[in-house]
Amino acid sequence: MDKPKLIEKLNEAVSLELGGLLQYNQYSHVLMGEARRVWQEFFEESADESFQHAKKFAAKVVSLGGTPTVEPEAVRQTTDIVEMLQFSLEHERKAVQTYTAALAFCEDNAGYRNLLEDQIESEQDDCEEIEKYLNQVKKTVAESHGKRATKSA
Repeated sequence: MDKPKLIEKLNEAVSLELGGLLQYNQYSHVLMGEARRVWQEFFEESADESFQHAKKFAAKVVSLGGTPTVEPEAVRQTTDIVEMLQFSLEHERKAVQTYTAALAFCEDNAGYRNLLEDQIESEQDDCEEIEKYLNQVKKTVAESHGKRATKSA
C-alpha cells in the first residue's frame, strides 16, 4: 500500500465531500416555490451524506499518519433546479473518479480496498439516481414550456 499517495487521494476525497456538504446545503436553502417543497429534503440529506463521508475519510487520513484537509472544493452556486441537479451529478461523478483513483493505491490492503469499493458503489448509485431526477425535471420543464407556448398562441 502506498500510504503517501493514498493519503493524498483521500484528502482529495475529503475536500470534495466538504465542498459537496456546502453545495448541497446551499441548494437546500436557496430553493423557492414548488422546487423547494419537492427538493429541499433531497439536498439536505445529500449534505448530511457528504458530511459523513468527509468525516469517515478524514479519520482514515489520520489513521494512515496524515493530516486531513479542511479546504473544501469550490461550490457551484445556482438557484435553478436543473443546474443544481447537473452540478450535483458532476459532483457525484467526480467522487466516483476520486475514490477509484484512491483504490489504485491500496490494492494489497483488503480493508481499504473494500471500503473504497463500497464507497464507489454508493457514489455510482447516487449518479444513477440523479440522472433519473435530472431527466424527469428536464422533461417537466420542456412540457411546461410547451404548454406556455400553446397558451400564448
